[in-house]
Amino acid sequence: MAGALTEAKDELNLAEFPLCVLGHRPRADQRTLRFQDRIWDRKVGEHVIRQLTVTGSDAYGLPTALDDEVLLGLVQLSRQHGFAARKVPFTRYQLIRLLGWRDESKSYERVETSLNRWTGVTLFYANAWWHKLRQCWVDEKFHVLDNVRLQRARDRGRGDAGREDERPLSYFVWNEVLFDSFRAGNLKSLDFEFFRSLKHPTAKRLYRFLDKRFYRRRRWEFGLKELAWEHIGLARSYDAAGLKRRLQPGIEELEAKGFLHEVSCRQRYQRVCSGEWRVTFERPDSRRTSEFAAVQAACDGSVEETLRVRGVGARVARRIAADYPPEQVAGQIEVFDSLLANRDSRVSRNPPGFLIRAIEEDYPPPEGFVSRAEKERQAEVSAERRQALAKRQRKRADQRVQQEEAEATAIRAFWAAFPLEERTWRENEALTQATQLQRSLLAGGGRAAGVTRQLLLANYARRKMQDPKPSCP
Repeated sequence: MAGALTEAKDELNLAEFPLCVLGHRPRADQRTLRFQDRIWDRKVGEHVIRQLTVTGSDAYGLPTALDDEVLLGLVQLSRQHGFAARKVPFTRYQLIRLLGWRDESKSYERVETSLNRWTGVTLFYANAWWHKLRQCWVDEKFHVLDNVRLQRARDRGRGDAGREDERPLSYFVWNEVLFDSFRAGNLKSLDFEFFRSLKHPTAKRLYRFLDKRFYRRRRWEFGLKELAWEHIGLARSYDAAGLKRRLQPGIEELEAKGFLHEVSCRQRYQRVCSGEWRVTFERPDSRRTSEFAAVQAACDGSVEETLRVRGVGARVARRIAADYPPEQVAGQIEVFDSLLANRDSRVSRNPPGFLIRAIEEDYPPPEGFVSRAEKERQAEVSAERRQALAKRQRKRADQRVQQEEAEATAIRAFWAAFPLEERTWRENEALTQATQLQRSLLAGGGRAAGVTRQLLLANYARRKMQDPKPSCP
């Protein structure tokens, strides 16, 4: 498929709150979006309020659902460069192919409009930007893109519809805050082909949000208004019935594609009180088959068996295996085994109980802990660095050999250019410049005399080639 992309990524903060209006045309008078929710923060032991304010420029306004797709496409372009630098070279044609848009003038113009909007947008996160290195929610205020340069197409063929030069002469520059989050690894895997296949903007937004949440567990329940208003971006003018009506096409599309477990509306929505509803989403078991296989291979057995070996009861082990992502279980088991091996006091009293709580509450790893995957990654990085160093050393050695061979050729040509008589007196002149030690070596004969003579002749040739003033015999 043209523009297919493997190993796509989504930044976790961008997946949590919407940055755009869901429609394709924002209201002309709308310049601000505000989102807010309330979550339990384990680190501080209390509920905290998170807020995001999105403001657009007067000239280009707020981003739309299509602009959100473009932004996700920019993340993939940066991933293709290994998130190596804030400045990312690209072509609009490359981005259009990646997004699966038609190669036509309208698409090129749409990309430019989107880049103009993202350059003018400002994000105000209040206790809502997750700082991965500090492991806490922080305030951040920044533009998404610091600057953009677009290279115009010079020649357009009749059937080219505006295709740019294939050379990546255009570029965009991420804001430092967002790029630092990329580099810190605050990312999740994303099935970009699945995302591109979705038709409804609500389905795309819901997919990104739930795909992030399903990493922690396979079943989630939300307040209908909080989900629809604060995480999907539906208008606050809709009542509960209107919100369900607007969400339903996206939910049905995700059900039809196998991302969500299909249930009736009566099962999906539960009334709490007048005007208040809860909505439930569950991921089908089939989406976890490959994940379980990976964990079973790593643990030499099923997740349930691995937990039981560590003292967890059969009933609890079955519940954990069913309710929590295998990656989360495997990660906590790895930390648990390390703490147990080091006789850490946190696990000594009740090891199975500690392991159960660690999985259920998703404990952060202790300071200084390095996972097996990280060790392997560090080993790969070290190996790559050693290979790069060896490559540079070989290159420098080859350059030295080439320089020496070129110099030897030049010296031979220097001496070969003279008639025999002139060459003789020049050689004598070169030998008269010998030091006392060199004279003694010349007088001694043998190999040392020959090497010394060649050295004196070579030094003489180098000086004359650098300063070719005529000499008299």
